[in-house]
Amino acid sequence: MFRIALLVAVFGCGSPRRPAPLPPLPHAAYAHYLDGKLAAYRDDWAAAADALADAAAAAPDQPMVAVELARAQHKAKRGGAARATLAAARTRWPKHAQVWLASGDAMASVTPVDAIRAYRRAIELEPSDERGYLGLAKLEQPKAALGTLRRLVARIPESVDGRYRLAQQLTAIDDLAGAIAQLKVVLERDPDHIDARLDLARALRLSVGLSVGLSVGNDRRLDEAIAQTRSAFDRSGQALDVAEELFWLLCEADDRTAAVDLLTLLDDDRSDTDALATVARFDRGLGRLEEARVIAARIAKVDAELGSLSLAETDLAAGDHVAAVRRALAVPGSSERFVDARRIAAAAHLAANQPQAALDVLVQVRIGKPTDVDLATLAAFALVDLGKPADAHVVLSKLPEGPSARFARARVADRAGDTAAALAIVEGILREKPDSTAALNLAGYLLADRNERLADAERYLRRARDLAPGDPAILDSWGWLLFRQGRTRDAVRVLDRAARFAPREPEILLHLAAAWAADGAPRTAVGVLAQAATLHPTTTVRRRIDALRSALTTSPVKPAPVI
Repeated sequence: MFRIALLVAVFGCGSPRRPAPLPPLPHAAYAHYLDGKLAAYRDDWAAAADALADAAAAAPDQPMVAVELARAQHKAKRGGAARATLAAARTRWPKHAQVWLASGDAMASVTPVDAIRAYRRAIELEPSDERGYLGLAKLEQPKAALGTLRRLVARIPESVDGRYRLAQQLTAIDDLAGAIAQLKVVLERDPDHIDARLDLARALRLSVGLSVGLSVGNDRRLDEAIAQTRSAFDRSGQALDVAEELFWLLCEADDRTAAVDLLTLLDDDRSDTDALATVARFDRGLGRLEEARVIAARIAKVDAELGSLSLAETDLAAGDHVAAVRRALAVPGSSERFVDARRIAAAAHLAANQPQAALDVLVQVRIGKPTDVDLATLAAFALVDLGKPADAHVVLSKLPEGPSARFARARVADRAGDTAAALAIVEGILREKPDSTAALNLAGYLLADRNERLADAERYLRRARDLAPGDPAILDSWGWLLFRQGRTRDAVRVLDRAARFAPREPEILLHLAAAWAADGAPRTAVGVLAQAATLHPTTTVRRRIDALRSALTTSPVKPAPVI
């Protein structure tokens, strides 16, 4: 009886169109088949392929044994053997859907045109099997794939994978309403489909149109996006990557209280050091430095170096550059955290206007990491601050070519005051990677700061906000654009939100002060400038603070613009 049940399980997925049932497996074939399946269960695909080859030899009239053999050969990295097995199977059983389906799987990465034909044949023979449609759609061009997936869900409405893949295709063509409808059906059938729940939240958020203004912050779709992300967070066992996504959505919704509550939830005895380090980072961003210090001290009890670096970054955020350098330099060169430690030390020296000291702490680490983009960027910043932009260019020219290296060159050009060059570089990046959030933000900000091509700046920053909701740096750029457009009241609202979620960023406060001044509130502007001046601004930002403060003192009614 057991043998009969197993045979039904093995062969029951074949085409129902066969005129007669296949004969049972011979004893020898059955033994080899069982050995092969057990080896596959152990992930020993070489042994599985060998055993199934013996099974196929003992039962040459069984198409599903040939299919299982080909799949094991494919898993065992015997692609040629798998394709040969399936070629013979297609000749012998040309109307067996599973043979064609397995053929498509085996040929997909080698001869996709042949794989497409195989999947189409599998669909013809067995139109109620979703796997043929899914394999075909994966290889087709987007428009054709969309049609294939529509046919799949029309034929098999209960296909969760089909609807999920269709939703992804609809999102790609900006049919957010269609994607949302499909994702809701997926979740009705599989409430624990975390990816679908997160994609639904993202589609809802994108449908809000975040960049239009702040009034949409209370839009019910944004509220639903938050609810879906929170549900994904709970169902995923409070996964850290989902927590980060939820945090930024709460920032976008201007719900600082809920964002802090989320951090409190993550900060418990069950959290590992990576989770705690993330919480400390978010606390620093929110200006909750004492909370960040407490968490860093807890981390240090488990991982002394990680805790020390977390404390160093908190010192840096507080403007205590000496303490930050001291903690970072205590990490020895033999540590796996040496690179991070020197990065923090260099950043602290730069913040303290000590570019030569920054260069000095980078010498040793850059010998071992000459192509590290972050370290090279810090070294180039130091050289720019020392008045050696040509040397900075040499440092970056040694990096491997790619978007990261080019973005580093744009940042260094901006720091050197060559915003035209920075803009040319970053717009070149966007032609290749139009959804690079960092490049979109820098391009939009540079155009706004230069007060030129504001329509392009708005286009860049709208996309940046869609891709990274709640990010205070992007909110700052968006607010500065509104200021340049003369929409001073809107600028105040946006920049005030950015300042609430990044209260220790002096440049954001500078922009907020300029917006307040332009909106007819010079006293408020002076107060904001005073706050910005206490946060250890860079030399460039301090000059702009002093210039605006001087303009307000000289002519409080109509201050000079910030340049």
